[in-house]
Amino acid sequence: MATSAPAAPTTSRRGRLGLVVIGLLAAVCAGGWAIIMANVGQQPGIAKQTISYSVLSDSAVRIKYSVSKGEGDEVRCVVDAFDTDFAVVGKQEITVPPGTGTLTRTDVLTTTKRATGARVESCRKV
Repeated sequence: MATSAPAAPTTSRRGRLGLVVIGLLAAVCAGGWAIIMANVGQQPGIAKQTISYSVLSDSAVRIKYSVSKGEGDEVRCVVDAFDTDFAVVGKQEITVPPGTGTLTRTDVLTTTKRATGARVESCRKV
């Protein structure tokens, strides 16, 4: 009696190709989502930077900061000081007028209690 060799497991080439396509599609979607999440909440064309701050007393903090934007745009920024719990203890709104590309300035904020830090919190185009 002749015995035949056991049949080799059949792997569907089409099934593998489908898995590869699904994997590539998932990777592209994940990359796109990462780019979106990295840029959410940012104002295009406005760059703000806190350069330094120094606590002057229990009621004042000095902050040096810079705002860059398109020269034709008017921008309003909020500069604030915060305490150890990150509660805002002082706030000031500044305007960067059209015709100015980059503004670097130093302000003294009055605070309701001793601040532990200061920052340019937000900027928006008017």
